[in-house]
Amino acid sequence: MTHKTKNHFFILLSGLCQWMGYGLKAIRSYILPQRLMIRFVLIILLPLILLQAVISVFFYDRHWEVIAKRLALDVAGEIKIVADVIDQHPTPDELNAVLLDMNKYLSLKMSWHPGQQLQTISDTRTTPYFLTKGLDGLSYPYTLTQNDNRSVSIAVELPEGVLTTLVPKKRYFTSTIFVFLLWLIGTAVLVFGIAFLFMKNQVRSIERLSRASELMGRGHMNFSFKPSGATEVKQAGYSFILMKNRIQRYLKERTDMLAGVSHDLRTPLTRMKLQLSMMEQDDNVRDLQSDIAEMEKMLTGYLSFAKGEGKEAPEPVVLNLLVEDIVQKLKKTGQKIDLHTEQKIEILARPADLTRAITNILTNAGRYATYAQVNLVIRNKMATIMIDDNGPGIPESKRKDVFKAFYRLENSRNKETGGVGLGMTIARDIVLSHGGDIVLKASPLKGLRVVISLPQKFTPKR
Repeated sequence: MTHKTKNHFFILLSGLCQWMGYGLKAIRSYILPQRLMIRFVLIILLPLILLQAVISVFFYDRHWEVIAKRLALDVAGEIKIVADVIDQHPTPDELNAVLLDMNKYLSLKMSWHPGQQLQTISDTRTTPYFLTKGLDGLSYPYTLTQNDNRSVSIAVELPEGVLTTLVPKKRYFTSTIFVFLLWLIGTAVLVFGIAFLFMKNQVRSIERLSRASELMGRGHMNFSFKPSGATEVKQAGYSFILMKNRIQRYLKERTDMLAGVSHDLRTPLTRMKLQLSMMEQDDNVRDLQSDIAEMEKMLTGYLSFAKGEGKEAPEPVVLNLLVEDIVQKLKKTGQKIDLHTEQKIEILARPADLTRAITNILTNAGRYATYAQVNLVIRNKMATIMIDDNGPGIPESKRKDVFKAFYRLENSRNKETGGVGLGMTIARDIVLSHGGDIVLKASPLKGLRVVISLPQKFTPKR
């Protein structure tokens, strides 16, 4: 093989491996089920089905077929013995004794009809296959008739008459295969049931851990979680609890630190405000007073962000009334807002936190726009609040940055009109903690559209 041929071979092999990788990835993504419980069921069920199929085929080939053939040959041989006895011209008493013995010991009801001939032809389509093959060894013409599911009639034409035999089903058919299959299926169902219950308990432990992780990701720290399941799942659960405790400790330390810093800084700021108020007012003094007021505002914002959502419990809230109350309060400050609702929307929420989030968004709209519109609708089983304004909007490239803490759009906000860059961050955290989502889009009013989606049946666990 030349060097060039080797290169082509390796390129072809590499391409083949790459396509095989794509195929396996497609199988994992589109063919294999995504749920863990279904995968567990397939792992148990498919080998059971394959094993039962192999055992059933082996049993049929090696046992049932052999036994059925032997039973059919036995019946044919016993009929052949009686036919040979009749060929020896026994007396009527001797023949009757033979026929009685066949009925008594071999369950074959035989009768002799001298001088008769066969009048019918066997229909092999409805007669037992192995019994038909066994009778082919007879040297006399015969007919085989299926009476019902319990017996068959065999008529053999001899030189001096017809020998009829009523053969019960137990003489030519064995029910062992059905008993075997019944036991096989019953055992498989029992094994699968036990395995299913075991796997369900394991998956339930993983689902509990998943729900606990989701709750913590949404900001709910006060929930009970007890690790359960296999050793590895319990270990993951204990690690999760340690992580949760560390995060709670970190958040508490951060809040305490910012509260302490805020308290320590407010004392000298208060003294500075007092001293400035006693000084003769001029432009420089007024500028210092403005800077001190902004510093106090920033400290208040930092502390509010550090504390996060309140500790109130979730309760049923009529979203229409809550938003209407917010809109009415903002209208009293001179803000132009219209509210449109389609139907009554009731959700589970923390009303104070949700009020704060919606107020932050509407207050921002009032700062940078002259008109805002609020719509309440149900979309995809989610309570949706759409807030549109006619302000300058936010460029698409900067919409995600708006939710960052302390982020400000300098080209649209200033110290006189803007905050410290925490309003949208707090609003997003509150919405996410309710299991919802918040998205920024372009508004039909040429400004900004804020879409808040809240689940109607979300219940934070504590």
